[in-house]
Amino acid sequence: MEHLDFLIRDLALILVVASVTTIIFKKINQPLVLGYILAGFLTSSNFSLIPTIADPENINIWGELGVIFIMFALGLEFNFHKIVNIGGSAIVTAATVITSMVFLGYGVGLAMGWSRMDSIFLGGMISMSSTMIILKAYEELKLKHKKYAQLVLGTLIIEDVVAIFLMIVLSTISVSKDISGLELGSQIGKMMLYLILWLLLGIYLIPTGLKRADKYLNDETLLIVSLGLCLAMVIIANYMGFSSALGAFLAGSILAGTVKAERIDELVKPIKDLFGAIFFVSVGMLVNPTLIVKYLGPIIILTIVTIVGQMTFSAIGVLLSGQSLRTAVGAGMSMVQIGEFSFIIASLGTALGVTSDFLYPIVVSVSVITTFTTPMFIKKIDSAYVIVNKLLPRTTLRTIKQYTSERQNENEKDPDWKEYLGKYIPRTAITTMILLCIYIIGIQVTTPALWHHGIKYLIARRIACASTVILMTPIINLMSYKRNMVYTKLWLKSKTNRLPLLVFRSVRILISIFFVMLTINTVTNIPVWILWTIALFIVSFSIKSDFMISNSIKIETRFIANFNERILEKNKKERGIVKHYRWLDETLLVDEYEIEKLLIQEPEKIFYARRKLGVQIIKIIRKDKHINIPDRETGIKEGDIVVVMGKKHNLDSYEMAIENAAVTLRRKERYTLRDYTYRQVFVSTDKEQHLLCMAVNVTNQCEFCNKTIQLSKIKEKYYGFVIGIDRDALSIIGPNKNTQILEGDVLWVLGHQRTLDKFLKEGILN
Repeated sequence: MEHLDFLIRDLALILVVASVTTIIFKKINQPLVLGYILAGFLTSSNFSLIPTIADPENINIWGELGVIFIMFALGLEFNFHKIVNIGGSAIVTAATVITSMVFLGYGVGLAMGWSRMDSIFLGGMISMSSTMIILKAYEELKLKHKKYAQLVLGTLIIEDVVAIFLMIVLSTISVSKDISGLELGSQIGKMMLYLILWLLLGIYLIPTGLKRADKYLNDETLLIVSLGLCLAMVIIANYMGFSSALGAFLAGSILAGTVKAERIDELVKPIKDLFGAIFFVSVGMLVNPTLIVKYLGPIIILTIVTIVGQMTFSAIGVLLSGQSLRTAVGAGMSMVQIGEFSFIIASLGTALGVTSDFLYPIVVSVSVITTFTTPMFIKKIDSAYVIVNKLLPRTTLRTIKQYTSERQNENEKDPDWKEYLGKYIPRTAITTMILLCIYIIGIQVTTPALWHHGIKYLIARRIACASTVILMTPIINLMSYKRNMVYTKLWLKSKTNRLPLLVFRSVRILISIFFVMLTINTVTNIPVWILWTIALFIVSFSIKSDFMISNSIKIETRFIANFNERILEKNKKERGIVKHYRWLDETLLVDEYEIEKLLIQEPEKIFYARRKLGVQIIKIIRKDKHINIPDRETGIKEGDIVVVMGKKHNLDSYEMAIENAAVTLRRKERYTLRDYTYRQVFVSTDKEQHLLCMAVNVTNQCEFCNKTIQLSKIKEKYYGFVIGIDRDALSIIGPNKNTQILEGDVLWVLGHQRTLDKFLKEGILN
């Protein structure tokens, strides 16, 4: 009970003192963080005019919880889509600042005679600006709308992400002092692989679990589940060799994409505020006036290095990204401080026992000074721009202006290539990392585990090899099978595109073959050409098998739905999903082609073979006859009006393919599918000639529930075909024939009067 008394007394003391200091700092318009740091100093053993805490160790433990909840809350605010939308300028700026400041801090630390490890951590500490302090200054000065402000805030988001990676690197370096650079790189790479795999598994599993438990989740249970996940991820992260802060951030980032994210953030905020305050108080307790006086020289030096370095490299980074000199000066004058992440990195060094005792209070002192100076620098942005503009030589100014105008040439690049590579690179990188993780876990973890359970080593190795290859097959399909429509459009657009496209496709296949060969090679010493043949067969089966395609589509659809759950739910609310499906308006388009001249035999092979382009012939008008949902036997004749449906890319590729096949045609006006179906009423009064779009709610009573589209026989039995699926909030446009139809799906079927009659007769439509 005596121990509990000390804990309660200490907590009461720091909260009372912190409440007074934060009110004072709020009144004088200064960051509350400084108030917490002052409260920590006043209640520490370094200040004797008021009572001091009895057990600092307890406060440090509470402070560690503060770091965990701060990082968890940061993860909840993190959004992968933000990174995509931030743009290249923020990424270039962040990369320039962080890289330069890490090396600068390392060099300054060594120059002052500090140890190598102190210098490494110093570089990490002074490379991160404070989001909290800059955002507060912008809001007070009403500058958030400025171009440089938007760029700075985007840069700070990138810095937060890089800080997580930096913590991984620093943790690895700290516990691996005596290993070579190659081994260190290998360890960091392996840790990153485990990290990404864990993140992907979390995104795949956790949102689905929350969705299924939704009816049991009130505020209380949701808070308990969220904090339980957070602390569980902390334990797992520690077990895997990562920091607690990283585990908490991962937990938050996994939950950030769910529809519960905003509610979780509201519930966790008071807890984060309490424990976060205790963390900053614990930081203040480390402020030692004796050490500050002793290290006054390094504090002044590091303050100057931080301000000048951050200012200079931020401006250079902005210029390198192609922004104007005015924007560069604005960004440089804003990012002149260090803040909360510096404390977290400092606490990491202390927790690992690899940094000196003097480093923490020095960094705190530098942070306090730069926090006070930040608003002054921001207020002087316009004056600084005038001075810089006068001091820079005219030739330099001309070069800068020329450079920033030349950046517009990016818009002249082929947008189709940009879109293709934007999808190709992430998919290839992610699936390659998953294959590597499966290999490492399957061979290096499964084999010893089976052997320890009494299975003979050779048999255990063979079981591990077989299970690893089986687990790889759907991932190989995800990587290699799907050729998006931009690929086809580029292929048809120019023959010069074909070689690089084939190279890109071959790279994926070779990566897949490599991993299969690597796995099989662990249990056999057969010649390479036989190994290659076996691997090629397995990869070909993985790519072409309908079963594999169906499973990979299921995996991908679930992952995309979970990853985008928050955005999809928002879109669902905006469009009023019960009554109005915007994707019918905006995504599916209809073209009408009048066939003027056919210079080839059997043109239907060309027209109907183009379904692989994602385009469907939905009607042929031959003289006065309307043929709805035609098939190959209907044929194509001169004078026909062929009506096709697809997405914009698909229709563009289809038109190029038909024209390349020596067919003369004239395209009429392009409509959305909805407009086309409405327009039919004015063109013809015969309902038998009209195309109809029907929504079918799939129940477990439907004969096609849990079947693929191909096996459902919807076209053969109901004379229509599936043009889209609404699965929860996810819209799947033009689904693959191997897509499985699940209970709860809304199938959008395009057909005609016979389709409607058949659905009504069998009770599929109410």
